Amino acid sequence: MANVQTSPEHGVGGNDPFGTSRFSLRRYSVQHFLLIGVTHVLLAALLVASIFWGNWALVALSALAWTIVAAKTVLVVWVGLRTIAVEAWIRRLGMGDYEHRIEPRGNDEVSKACQALETLRLRSIEVVRLQLVEKLSAELAAANADLETRNRELDLALSDLREAQDQIVAQQKLGEMIDLASGVAHEIRNPLNFVSNFCDGSAELLDELMETLNREDRDDAEVAEISSELRANMDHIRRNIGRADRILQGMLSLGTSSGVWQEVGLNLLVRQSVRAALDAYVAVNGGKQPVVEVREDPSDPQCLALPEGMALAVMNLVQNACEAVESAGKSAPRITVSIEADKEAGCITVSDEGCGMEPEVLEKALTPFYTTKVGDNQGAGLGLCQAAEVARVHGGSVVLESTAGQGSTATLTVQLRPPIATVTDPN
Repeated sequence: MANVQTSPEHGVGGNDPFGTSRFSLRRYSVQHFLLIGVTHVLLAALLVASIFWGNWALVALSALAWTIVAAKTVLVVWVGLRTIAVEAWIRRLGMGDYEHRIEPRGNDEVSKACQALETLRLRSIEVVRLQLVEKLSAELAAANADLETRNRELDLALSDLREAQDQIVAQQKLGEMIDLASGVAHEIRNPLNFVSNFCDGSAELLDELMETLNREDRDDAEVAEISSELRANMDHIRRNIGRADRILQGMLSLGTSSGVWQEVGLNLLVRQSVRAALDAYVAVNGGKQPVVEVREDPSDPQCLALPEGMALAVMNLVQNACEAVESAGKSAPRITVSIEADKEAGCITVSDEGCGMEPEVLEKALTPFYTTKVGDNQGAGLGLCQAAEVARVHGGSVVLESTAGQGSTATLTVQLRPPIATVTDPN
């Protein structure tokens, strides 16, 4: 049977919670026992006196009375002690001591009272437990209500936070779109201005050429000079149109991933991309081809990728390294391309011993249209941005590290198995 806790005042000494000893003279039962004891003493004295007096009739009568009183005494003591125990039990039960109980003995009225008290004790325990359950239920209900209130407050706070975050993200995206649009407008305006100026100059040269041809004393050398200037203007116009076209092509490549996802080997893809980048660099810039060391991964990792996009990203990183090495003017500078992979991701690292980047340049290096090149060879500033976008589509990123005057390192990381959402919707 489970224990039912009671108050400390219930554990008073003896068997009476009110502090009355079972042998206290304040108890009627004790007083009754004393009277019986006195009666025994008187009967014993009467018996002795009868013997002393020689009155055998009185002796017999005294002995019989004492025997009857002795039998009655045994019965009274037996019932009286049990009655006292029952009385103490009742008092303990009334004070809430539900652990104390008495085993019923016999089949008399005291035993019946013990059985009734046991039933009362068990029911009292059930009532106490029920009250405890109700109390705990009330406390739990109050705690749940408080928790629900706090949850509602938390939901409101989270809702406000999400709304604020959405506003911040929207403002940030708007700012990025404005910066991107400004960059596009600025980058395209430059070649268009060149085209417009050369067209105006070409129109003037054409008028001058017509006047020269209509003169009877025209000078063939002058005609040839004007024609050469016109041809030069056409070359400038063609180059600037090509530059504008490259800017637009770069813009179209941002945020899009054309082609089909295929299983490719990273070692082979990087090796071919490095070769293509070096050929393109030499064809455009001329000069000596930089020394590039490719360190392949011995495990020959396989990657689910868009081959064209990955090749474009690696080529951009290698061409940037080649230009940095050329700008440094060092003797026998080297470029190292390393491939490493684990079970989940592949890492392509391009390190150069070039001119490096200042901290303010490094901070803006991945920004669209940001470039440090000047003159006719000025690039669109989309190479690193394109590489970062390709890495994003493949579940990775591009990280740049650089020290001015010492060199730079670009690390392109991709997932060997990009998320399904990325594969099905690369935008």
